[in-house]
Amino acid sequence: MKKILLFGLSLAALTFTSCSDDDGDSASIEGKWYYSQQGVAANGAEVLTDYMDHEDGCEKDYVEFLAGGVFKDVDYFSSDCDTFIDETTWSRSGNTITIGTGEDAETGTIATLSGSTLKVTISETIDGQTTNYVEVYTRE
Repeated sequence: MKKILLFGLSLAALTFTSCSDDDGDSASIEGKWYYSQQGVAANGAEVLTDYMDHEDGCEKDYVEFLAGGVFKDVDYFSSDCDTFIDETTWSRSGNTITIGTGEDAETGTIATLSGSTLKVTISETIDGQTTNYVEVYTRE
């Protein structure tokens, strides 16, 4: 999976442990979310950059949370707008979201969820070194 909320979106909690819901109870994670920003968090500070992999002339890359636990990560590539779709499962328990199953599952924390913004933090530890990834998505 190329970038599931670095889930790679890339997702386990670190810097953020609360879920803000700017739209009250109406905000839902279900739906289409476009890649907006990505980066890392350390010592309470985030360094984010705009997502630059959208293919010119094509729809923006996005993830989609469908009812029934279906997750799609959709990437457009080439000037012909060829599409790569990675489909798996998703589940949510409170602020924790899991994409995939078994050894391929990635878990993260929803830091922000509103009608227009989804921010997820993901923790990955390799050789004792932990990196906290942040992915921001928007709805249009």
